[in-house]
Amino acid sequence: MQVTDVKRWIWLCLAACVALIGLAGCQKKEAKDSQRSEVEFTVVAKEEIPEELAAEIEKNKQGEIRMAYTDGGNQYLIRGYGEQKTGGYSISVTECTEDETTVYLDTRLLGPANEEQITKEPSYPYIVLKIEAREKEVMIQ
Repeated sequence: MQVTDVKRWIWLCLAACVALIGLAGCQKKEAKDSQRSEVEFTVVAKEEIPEELAAEIEKNKQGEIRMAYTDGGNQYLIRGYGEQKTGGYSISVTECTEDETTVYLDTRLLGPANEEQITKEPSYPYIVLKIEAREKEVMIQ
């Protein structure tokens, strides 16, 4: 065997290993995502937020907030977007799911729908979801 043949054989083996690892990773991710189930939630009105949690949100509202808070049999998932230059923003929940170990929350900040909703003062949009308490890690996007 010549040196060039050995080099080709090594490169071929390395390429095959990389391809197999890549395919194995894709299959594992698909299986994991397919095992998620929807989590029932309620959007909590500002006046119904537990007092201690409301104080924590108020203290941190100028920056982004991603937190979970448990109170008795309820768990609250909070996502805040920090200071916005104007009012009229809203938040949409795009995902609230769970698997065996984790609860996932994904939201999107939506800009003012029309000129009438825009106020000149800064706003601090956030959303609070209430779910049944779980002993799982929480991932908030």
